[in-house]
Amino acid sequence: MNSSFSALLLALVFFELFEVLWQQGRSTRQYLTTLLRVYQRHILLFIALHPSFYFVLLCMMLFNAYTFAAWLLLGIKGVDIVIKLLFLDRLSQHKDLGPYGVLVWTDQPFPLILKLVPLAIYVVLFYLAFA
Repeated sequence: MNSSFSALLLALVFFELFEVLWQQGRSTRQYLTTLLRVYQRHILLFIALHPSFYFVLLCMMLFNAYTFAAWLLLGIKGVDIVIKLLFLDRLSQHKDLGPYGVLVWTDQPFPLILKLVPLAIYVVLFYLAFA
């Protein structure tokens, strides 16, 4: 692994850790409250606070790497953002959350390891896509 690829991988880890830190919360309620606060401030701010999505897109364009792993990584990151936006939209409009409403109001613990598992998946996919 050359040093430039290592730097890119380190940048992805940095961006992912940034996202984990701003999306803090020890429970599902605290986590969603943090997300909702940013979402209600401005939707574009919420979208901009996902730099790893843009970083992966930039790497795809710079290295002309349109492999399955690259598209899968970008797709997972994009679906993650869209699901959060749809969920937060329903929350902000006080609409029925269906079966997921129980998770919001029961205040279930949200362990840190659950937030770090995607980081491992993204690093592996990034390596497969751009190595």
